[in-house]
Amino acid sequence: MVARVVELLRRGVEPARIRVLMFNRSAREEFQRRLATAVPAGGGGSVPVMTFHSAGYRLLERLVREGRLPARRIESADWVARRLVRTAFEQETEGAPPEDEELETFLAFVDAVKADIRPAEAVHAEAATRLGEALPSRFLAVYERFEALREEQGIRLLADLIHEPVQALLQDERLAQRFRNHFDHLMIDEYQDVNEAQQQLIRCIAGSRAEVMVVGDPDQCVYQWRGARPEYLVRRFQEDFPAAVSYTLPHTFRFGHTVALLGNHAVVRNRQRDRKLCLAAAGNPPTTVQRCADNDPELYRRLVAEHRRRGGRLDALAILARLYSLAAPAELELLEAGIPFRLDGQGGLFQRREVCALLGYLRHICGWWNGPLGDGRSPEVLLVEMLMLPVAGLRRDEARGIARRCMESSAPIGATLARVARELPAWKGRRLSERVDSLRVFEAHPATDPVGDVLDEVVGELDLYASIRGGAVSAEAATDRAMVVDALRRFAASGGWSVAEFVERCDELMARFDHWQQSPPEEAVHITSIHRAKGLEWPVVAVPGLAEGTFPYLGGGDGAADLEAERRLYYVAVTRAQERLYLIHPQDPRLERALAADQADRFDPRGAVASRFVAESEPERSQRAGRALDDGAPEGVEAATPVLRDYLDALGASVPTTEEVHDVGAK
Repeated sequence: MVARVVELLRRGVEPARIRVLMFNRSAREEFQRRLATAVPAGGGGSVPVMTFHSAGYRLLERLVREGRLPARRIESADWVARRLVRTAFEQETEGAPPEDEELETFLAFVDAVKADIRPAEAVHAEAATRLGEALPSRFLAVYERFEALREEQGIRLLADLIHEPVQALLQDERLAQRFRNHFDHLMIDEYQDVNEAQQQLIRCIAGSRAEVMVVGDPDQCVYQWRGARPEYLVRRFQEDFPAAVSYTLPHTFRFGHTVALLGNHAVVRNRQRDRKLCLAAAGNPPTTVQRCADNDPELYRRLVAEHRRRGGRLDALAILARLYSLAAPAELELLEAGIPFRLDGQGGLFQRREVCALLGYLRHICGWWNGPLGDGRSPEVLLVEMLMLPVAGLRRDEARGIARRCMESSAPIGATLARVARELPAWKGRRLSERVDSLRVFEAHPATDPVGDVLDEVVGELDLYASIRGGAVSAEAATDRAMVVDALRRFAASGGWSVAEFVERCDELMARFDHWQQSPPEEAVHITSIHRAKGLEWPVVAVPGLAEGTFPYLGGGDGAADLEAERRLYYVAVTRAQERLYLIHPQDPRLERALAADQADRFDPRGAVASRFVAESEPERSQRAGRALDDGAPEGVEAATPVLRDYLDALGASVPTTEEVHDVGAK
């Protein structure tokens, strides 16, 4: 894209007649930096490079000045939207604020509506088809209330900067005509991430005059929840801009042939894509791939130790998870080993509601309600989660009030809860009384009992998994929360601790994590989601949780579109690695037999334990072929799959070794 701008300027195109659209500020700043370097005498500085939001805002300003849209203040802070959501829920549901999980799901629904041009009802109905499960029916009424509150308070959120002007232009063709054809050239990066509202903005800016250039990769379309679809690259661009010419840029400069082949083998199974292959550029360093069993209790210690032996920094290693709960074993193991890590986009394991509730029950057995937790929080936060899980019909503000009353009372917690239960409405009182009965059962255990056995009894007595399923806003959220519980139970059973020893150990780990949060170490392993990792890269990448049912996660169904979306997510994960890639999956004899016999294509995911994506990747064949190509010996590659045949054809007959390429560069 930089080269395209440079060429246009060389031809004499006025900078003001060019418009470049990027997805976020950091991408815009990076593009401007590269353009300034590429264009002599600073001539690139006058080329307008904008984010989608800033382009929408400029259009919005014009419509406001002309009286086409009302003037409102723009609020970009997250807390503003969250405050509006909580108020909308309270007004629409008679004072019941949403739980954090429901609030996040509703905010995602708002984003989905604003990313579309259809009514909220259509987006809500589509969710059942796209997600395999319906969104709560009350979301529509709450959304109407949310929008009314936003308008009453004169607020525009970031999503409105594109949604509102696009809707105004779609509803008035004569108005739309005035904003078209002001540019000769329009360029858009990361086009696979556009949604319908952004596509309509592009069409408005381009009109019939501008030459439009987009760059994107349908195999990396992973933001379906905000309206992105591979079809925009595969089909829609040609429909909206007829006679377009497509150019394939197949080479990556990130990783070697092994990862290129591994990713290609998996993603070529998708139908919603073009027919390109990703090719490792000549001179890329080799990238190794290793499969690891997820039942190894020292797996992440060994990965870090190996990385350090090679002279690597901790921040050069990333763990990329489909769901954050899949990284929980890594989090616990690194905490135990004292290996610093940074969680991007998620609080620590010991801040998860399920973990807080379970630690609260264990702490109750020990009678430890005085003094702060390891991370400085009051034990009151644990008692709140105990009252909220299993679901007892209490609102969170009610649970906080009851917990505060228990902490301030000199009476035992059980006695205080029993007294509160008699004061509540009958059905709430009944549920709280059942909680008191459970506490009495748990109190029969001495603090010296094995924590693994006690924790199993707590989970069973409370029917915790059923409560999680009943209280979650989606099947995916329920799965994530249940796996957090599983991770804590496995950790508790692994150390031979008593209840008291385990609670003390958890306090130590909380303190360690809190210290890393308050005083971030110079080096730390990255733990983040695959969605957040898109566009980034690390020398070493580990992908945990490669099991059927978790990755791919198919929710209520296994429709082709859902499976393809999961496969794209897998492709993004494995292609973040530059030097080494670790695929972490459960042991599965069927998988091992299929791979050993070079019959990965016959691996049947029905009843499988390991993820089908591991088999689809053809890891053994990809590694053998990758090593041969790295050594400059393509004749040693057995073209046993269509991907291998096409890859060899695309590379050509001669494949230089890394050393030869480096020698040429030196000369």
